[in-house]
Amino acid sequence: MERALNEASNRILLVGDVMIRDHVKDEYRQPDHPFAEVVRYLNDAGTLIANLEMPLTTRGVPMPKWSNLRSDPAVISDVLSFGIDAVSLANNHMLDYGPEGLYDTLAACDDAGLPRCGAGRNLDEALEPVMLDVGGSKVAVLGIATTLPVGSEAWPDRPGIAPVRVTQSFEIDANLLAEQPGMPPEVRTTANPDDQRIVCERISALKGEGAFVVVMMHWGVPEHWLAPVTGLLADYQQPLGHALIDAGADVVCGHHSHTLHPIEIYQGRPIFYSLGNFLFERPRDWMEPNSFVIEITLGVQPEYALRPVRLDSYGFPVMPSDDDACRIIERLDALSRTFGTSVTLDDGLGRLVTG
Repeated sequence: MERALNEASNRILLVGDVMIRDHVKDEYRQPDHPFAEVVRYLNDAGTLIANLEMPLTTRGVPMPKWSNLRSDPAVISDVLSFGIDAVSLANNHMLDYGPEGLYDTLAACDDAGLPRCGAGRNLDEALEPVMLDVGGSKVAVLGIATTLPVGSEAWPDRPGIAPVRVTQSFEIDANLLAEQPGMPPEVRTTANPDDQRIVCERISALKGEGAFVVVMMHWGVPEHWLAPVTGLLADYQQPLGHALIDAGADVVCGHHSHTLHPIEIYQGRPIFYSLGNFLFERPRDWMEPNSFVIEITLGVQPEYALRPVRLDSYGFPVMPSDDDACRIIERLDALSRTFGTSVTLDDGLGRLVTG
């Protein structure tokens, strides 16, 4: 899907999960509401790309899974009002109400003129990028997910999500278990090599056409389900992230964990393992309220800045206080140092430093 934006701005904004259940409440629409300040910023700052976390449908039946989300297709008007210019649909909720729900979502986006990627009526459509003209630069956006409820991945003749399937195994230390009965086993994960190859070939082709390639990546594990001795990232994530960059991706933008995860600079290009939620109406207690917007200024050498935001108790983003912004950047810095990246605060924005 291709779209030319009538804006002179050469800036891309990337955010994480967006999930609204209903039309935005009137109080949040008032010009003096803190959320309105965020909306003004999003509409003025550049081309905004987000992960749309819910199918837009009133049809279908809930799939037998842990959590099912959906919203009325009419809320697409609210999504547009936030300043969102393109969405990835590659996530674990897009088939919560079956193929009918997916088809309704595709139609809602298309009817509203909102470019989308990451899901489709077949694998080719799911892997089709959004192509954007951003200040004269060609930008390609791919949506990919490793978070795949049973039967949700797209196939050549079946609708679904653009997939990288993950193989899982459990590693048990019998001696340690004898001393610590009841402890969880180590979980080993590996990305499916065929799926990874297909995605990387798409990235390489887009890079060969001169595009700045953004990969919206739905992956990882929410900390709510991690064992205390487990690191924040699943085994497969770093090798997969590196493969995407090696194939030509300019930035990997991760989401799904609903919390902040580390930032890694690999081959001079950033992998944001998770931005956390950006807007998640009526969030669960274990979801982190801290988040940030990635601001990318395109040029010969792209520049990256991180704008902290904080979700209120209803799950809507507001601009944080100076102290909260500092704490968000300090948390990102602490998470990322293991990966050789530090994040500093400069005039209210996070800046990436390597080495």
